Amino acid sequence: MKDQQSYFEKADFQSDLPKQFLILFVGIVLVLFEVGLAQWPFFYGASPFLSLIFMYFILIYHDELMPIITVFIMGLVADLLMSDILGGRATAMMLLSYAMRMGILRLQQSEFMDLWLGFAVSCAAVTLFQLIVFSVINLAVPAISPLLFQVGFTLILFPIGFFMMFSVQRLLQTLQVTR
Repeated sequence: MKDQQSYFEKADFQSDLPKQFLILFVGIVLVLFEVGLAQWPFFYGASPFLSLIFMYFILIYHDELMPIITVFIMGLVADLLMSDILGGRATAMMLLSYAMRMGILRLQQSEFMDLWLGFAVSCAAVTLFQLIVFSVINLAVPAISPLLFQVGFTLILFPIGFFMMFSVQRLLQTLQVTR
């Protein structure tokens, strides 16, 4: 009798898995957009870290929707498409994800300037990690000016990207409340 009762119980449709796949899809689309920007002569291969801005926002406000495998896949796709050292960006983004998860409550209660400063440190740490890995593997230091340009342009785009994602989040919350 127990088997028939459990058969007719309501299913749990509150799974985060579809939302996690959507976050993974958006992250990969942003990585593809980064690769597209890298083809422009203005950026000359040093396109801004749009996926890092996305990851930073999602980890602060929707931590449960970005498991570590999503961060790894985004970084690995970026490494493969940008001809970087395989696993360099993926490892840096995973380490950043672990570090952010430890201080998530402080980040959630911070003002925007503190978030921007934290992102600047995070962006510099990811770039420095990639620089160190490249230097150790190739026994040479690459040109620093493209890296500084990349970090600087990413920091300039951070408020715009953060505001856009925050606006989309508020719109989705409003639509969910009115349903």
